[in-house]
Amino acid sequence: MVLKDGARGGRAWTPEGAATVAAEPVQPVDAVGAGDSFDAGWIAARVRGLPVPEALRWAVRCGTLSTRALGGTAAQATPADL
Repeated sequence: MVLKDGARGGRAWTPEGAATVAAEPVQPVDAVGAGDSFDAGWIAARVRGLPVPEALRWAVRCGTLSTRALGGTAAQATPADL
């Protein structure tokens, strides 16, 4: 199970173990799409075979960075951001 925990970051509990990742401070503009971006980061990292803590770091970073602009896609993280 993976949980987006708002400004606190995210948490994951899997058979591989548990992890918690704190969110970076940002000046949020719009949270629309942050959950979708979080999910996309998690899936992209796990598909690449990254371990739970690193996948959660990707998820939290993707969700956090997506709040920097209006709308759900204007500020999505790029591979360079990760």
